[in-house]
Amino acid sequence: MLILKNAISRVLALVMLVIAIPLAHAATPVTGGTVVYLSSKIPSLNPLHSAYEVGLVTSQIFASLTRMDENNEISPYIAESWEISNGGKTYTFQIAQNANFHDGKPVTSQDLAFSFDIVKKHHRFGPQMFGPITSYEYPDAKTLVVHLSEPHGPLLLAATTPRQLPVMPKHVYGSADDFMKQDAHKNPVGSGPFVISDRKTDEYVSIVRNEAHFVEGLPYLDKIIYQNVQDKTAKRIGLRKNQFQLARTDSVMRFSDIKEFQKVEHLQLTEYQGISGGAIVLEFNNRTEHLSNKKVRQAIAYAVNRSQLSDVLHGGYTKQSRSPFPATNVFFNEKLQGYPLDLDKAKKLLDEAGYPEKDGVRFELGLIFIAPPFMPDFQQLPAEFVAAQLKKVGIKVRLEPQQGFAGWAKTSAAWDFDMSINWPGDKTDPAIGISRLYVCNNIKNQAYTNTSGYCDKEVDRIFAEAALESNYEKRTALYHEVQDILLDEMPMLWLFDTPSLFFHHKDLFFPAYGTAENWDVMYWTKAQD
Repeated sequence: MLILKNAISRVLALVMLVIAIPLAHAATPVTGGTVVYLSSKIPSLNPLHSAYEVGLVTSQIFASLTRMDENNEISPYIAESWEISNGGKTYTFQIAQNANFHDGKPVTSQDLAFSFDIVKKHHRFGPQMFGPITSYEYPDAKTLVVHLSEPHGPLLLAATTPRQLPVMPKHVYGSADDFMKQDAHKNPVGSGPFVISDRKTDEYVSIVRNEAHFVEGLPYLDKIIYQNVQDKTAKRIGLRKNQFQLARTDSVMRFSDIKEFQKVEHLQLTEYQGISGGAIVLEFNNRTEHLSNKKVRQAIAYAVNRSQLSDVLHGGYTKQSRSPFPATNVFFNEKLQGYPLDLDKAKKLLDEAGYPEKDGVRFELGLIFIAPPFMPDFQQLPAEFVAAQLKKVGIKVRLEPQQGFAGWAKTSAAWDFDMSINWPGDKTDPAIGISRLYVCNNIKNQAYTNTSGYCDKEVDRIFAEAALESNYEKRTALYHEVQDILLDEMPMLWLFDTPSLFFHHKDLFFPAYGTAENWDVMYWTKAQD
């Protein structure tokens, strides 16, 4: 895993880089061709919509300020260079001179400031990403000076993807009373490598090459079609028959099916190699009688055989979690191993907590998860596995399947659970995607916040200090410290890190680095009929 150390450690220096086509290629790119991506329904083209598939489209329509290169380091994009000064509280961005929106109007410093403000206000992680921004200066149309109230380590990293900072034209999106509901989202205008071509509600969205893209030579492809298919059989048949040239495995099959599809001659399996990740966790409601006791939480951690879950039931396609940080995260502590399986220690801790076993049962806990057909490898299977594991130490688990994501999110937001199968992502930087799960001021009636109710002032202090720190080594030390504390406190049990696996045509180069969404550098290695 290549990490961001070089990019982050130079954060207080003048950065002068040239926008260029990435150099790392699997083969000589062939310009042209079409790729059909096996998609689910795309409910909106609003670049701030939270749905995964929406972001796959809008990340091609809009450009971000910076981007991740093939070495997983921060590189120029809309910003062709930048300087950080005033102890990390002033950023000066030089916008690419030839960067224009799809309607031909130039990308200006006013547009960039507008985009920062819209994201800060409307994005679900806006405050964590760009909260310290206080004001702007506009020396000229292509220069923006950003002033912060305090140093903010995550800023550049947060700006590497259009999912988090789509640079939007103020003249298109700036007049509506409600940004999230305006008509402009029906025909989005960005400055990215593709433009919207045509679409049919609930069936497909088609995008085509932006012939005037500011990065010369990109994109390689002529067209990308996002084909919505709901029927499981149709998905599998279509992948076999090359009706789709790109698909996430978890949208098509169980882990147990992957080896079968690897036998298909034209398919290649590629694992995401970027710096963003997630994990399936067993979230504890730290407010309840039993789970407010740290010894009970630790006992559960010792009772669950996470390696069996990953290595056997998932066939080795997932990796048992070793830390509150996914192993792909740049600040993950490689020395950590998590809790080993130790049933005797689990039973001892439960006895010490004051819950002796009687007729094979100490107490009962409920466990919510999203019911099938939603990704059973990540929901039903781990829920049933945890129930079987905890029975061995006298904890009876009452399985409480929730209908769809909406049902689970409603129950989670109401804090109406004992335990929950949760799937939070780290959003590239711990200050954006990890701290939100643990800090006291984020205990909210909203899914993917600190719904566990865990609160520790020392943990808050460390996360806050790390968010301000620009020095990579110092941030690393702080995040290693907080990982140690959380492993001891065990506010939730980190079960397994979730991979992003893709099947694609063997003649299609798929950029699996960064956010795996730089599809302007996806290309065919052989001309297609």
